[in-house]
Amino acid sequence: MSKRAPAHEALRAATRANHDRVDALFGGFDIARPEDYRRFLRAHAAAFLAVETALDAIGLERLVDDWPERRRNALIRADLESLGEIPPEPAAFPIASDAAAIGAAYVLEGSRLGGALLARRVGDGLPKEYLATPLPAGAWRKFLEELDSALDEPAMVADAAEAARAVFDRFEAAGREEKGDQ
Repeated sequence: MSKRAPAHEALRAATRANHDRVDALFGGFDIARPEDYRRFLRAHAAAFLAVETALDAIGLERLVDDWPERRRNALIRADLESLGEIPPEPAAFPIASDAAAIGAAYVLEGSRLGGALLARRVGDGLPKEYLATPLPAGAWRKFLEELDSALDEPAMVADAAEAARAVFDRFEAAGREEKGDQ
């Protein structure tokens, strides 16, 4: 009997193409320029706020005990407001199961890792709390351990992967809308 790979590795593999498309799309924003950065944040907010709100509604803290400390809703709103933008109202984002919630959270938590790198490219004087707020030491590893523990059946991993792809799709659609690439 072969040992199954950790769930987070299965999620990474299942979402690789989605992740690459979203990285390429958002990499096309010159976030050193104020107008591009506004568009970047508006696109992120359109997706991020919807997903984080849905995760709060399903009670993600039951599965990820430090979820309240991980939330970045207020950070992206504050960054947008400091740029004179009105944050969008979160659109509905369906999350039907705990496995789907963990899959959606995987994308949001992973985006924080990339955000730290992007924050260095944000133009001088522009707000960047949403991108620059780091995870505490060991928080990513802890999240992956909770994910691996929660997704203990292949069907659960499949549900999580479907939800993670849906989150990436939401970011991609929002980014394309801001760029006018519909």
